[in-house]
Amino acid sequence: MSDTTWEIPAAAKAGGITISLGCQSISVTQGDTEVKIMKEQLGEVADKLYFLDMAFQADAETIVEALCAR
Repeated sequence: MSDTTWEIPAAAKAGGITISLGCQSISVTQGDTEVKIMKEQLGEVADKLYFLDMAFQADAETIVEALCAR
């Protein structure tokens, strides 16, 4: 069984991202950096990414800046 892969194009200040789905993990790669997320971690990571996406979409820059300052 081969991995499923999605490509996300480069953004203004960052290179493209590749997301690869394996049997027990997901790998997120950008340039030479790879993060492997095991299936047990995926729910919590997805929740955090969803929250951050909503914060950016709501123009809640104050919230995002406060989180970045931590």
